[in-house]
Amino acid sequence: MFPEEPGSFFYDGDRPLRAEELEDPFRKGVLTVARATGEAELGWLRTTLESLDGHV
Repeated sequence: MFPEEPGSFFYDGDRPLRAEELEDPFRKGVLTVARATGEAELGWLRTTLESLDGHV
Protein backbone atom coordinates (compact mmCIF):
# COMPACT_ATOMS: atom_id res chain seq x y z
CA MET A 1 0.00 0.00 0.00
CA PHE A 2 1.43 3.38 -1.01
CA PRO A 3 1.02 5.20 2.35
CA GLU A 4 3.01 2.43 4.01
CA GLU A 5 6.01 2.83 1.68
CA PRO A 6 9.11 4.32 3.32
CA GLY A 7 9.51 7.99 2.62
CA SER A 8 10.99 11.07 4.15
CA PHE A 9 11.53 14.77 3.72
CA PHE A 10 15.26 14.14 4.16
CA TYR A 11 17.45 11.66 2.30
CA ASP A 12 20.99 10.32 2.32
CA GLY A 13 21.36 9.73 -1.40
CA ASP A 14 18.35 7.59 -2.32
CA ARG A 15 17.78 6.35 1.24
CA PRO A 16 15.08 8.07 3.31
CA LEU A 17 16.31 9.19 6.73
CA ARG A 18 14.37 8.37 9.89
CA ALA A 19 13.85 10.82 12.75
CA GLU A 20 16.09 8.67 14.94
CA GLU A 21 19.00 9.23 12.54
CA LEU A 22 18.88 13.03 12.70
CA GLU A 23 20.58 15.28 15.21
CA ASP A 24 18.90 18.55 14.19
CA PRO A 25 15.92 18.91 16.58
CA PHE A 26 13.79 20.76 14.02
CA ARG A 27 14.26 18.21 11.25
CA LYS A 28 13.67 15.47 13.81
CA GLY A 29 10.46 17.28 14.82
CA VAL A 30 9.25 17.49 11.22
CA LEU A 31 9.68 13.73 10.80
CA THR A 32 8.15 12.92 14.21
CA VAL A 33 5.03 14.97 13.44
CA ALA A 34 4.81 13.53 9.90
CA ARG A 35 5.03 9.99 11.30
CA ALA A 36 2.24 10.64 13.82
CA THR A 37 0.09 12.26 11.13
CA GLY A 38 0.64 9.33 8.77
CA GLU A 39 -0.25 6.78 11.45
CA ALA A 40 -3.42 8.71 12.33
CA GLU A 41 -4.36 8.95 8.65
CA LEU A 42 -3.87 5.21 8.07
CA GLY A 43 -5.90 4.40 11.17
CA TRP A 44 -8.73 6.63 10.01
CA LEU A 45 -8.58 5.20 6.48
CA ARG A 46 -8.70 1.58 7.69
CA THR A 47 -11.61 2.31 10.04
CA THR A 48 -13.50 4.18 7.35
CA LEU A 49 -12.98 1.46 4.74
CA GLU A 50 -14.10 -1.21 7.22
CA SER A 51 -17.25 0.77 8.02
CA LEU A 52 -18.02 1.18 4.30
CA ASP A 53 -17.44 -2.49 3.53
CA GLY A 54 -20.82 -3.85 2.53
CA HIS A 55 -22.39 -0.41 2.17
CA VAL A 56 -21.33 0.00 -1.45
